[in-house]
Amino acid sequence: MPGYHSKLDTPNVQTIGRIPLLPLKTTYRGPAPPLSPDQTDIIDEVLTFFKANILFRNFEVESNSDRLLIYLTLYASQCLNGMVRKSKQASEQQCYTLALQNFPIPGDQNFVLGGLVTAPGNRQEQDLLRQYLTQCRQELGKRLCEKVYSKGDTQPDKWWICFTKKKFLNMSLD
Repeated sequence: MPGYHSKLDTPNVQTIGRIPLLPLKTTYRGPAPPLSPDQTDIIDEVLTFFKANILFRNFEVESNSDRLLIYLTLYASQCLNGMVRKSKQASEQQCYTLALQNFPIPGDQNFVLGGLVTAPGNRQEQDLLRQYLTQCRQELGKRLCEKVYSKGDTQPDKWWICFTKKKFLNMSLD
């Protein structure tokens, strides 16, 4: 049982391509259901488990939430790689731009988690999933910058940046 798994229960959550559309604590517009600030969301789990999970080359998927956890961990790693030797403002801009750029989703030929997910059933589901993942990527980038630059705005925390050389599951979104 390597890795830390998502504890979020997903019985009544819409799922597209085996990726759940979980509630988020976010100010970004999108299809994610709102969540109260005192509850834990998938972004909190990614940031909490990141330093431990990034070290694993294997990850047993126990729920659909784990698939989203894997994807967002890979995205966090991609963001961290862009933060090396940058100020907080430059990193925030880089993460925001990265979140909004065109990226592969399940069903696309070059989607990194192709074997763990299925393609959306129709164009409407594709658009909804892309909007949800964009919203997750925006929120994760914002919260990751807050953690990485918690000690100052000029240099990233070395205890976060040291994980840029690690590849979770031997994969990357690049």
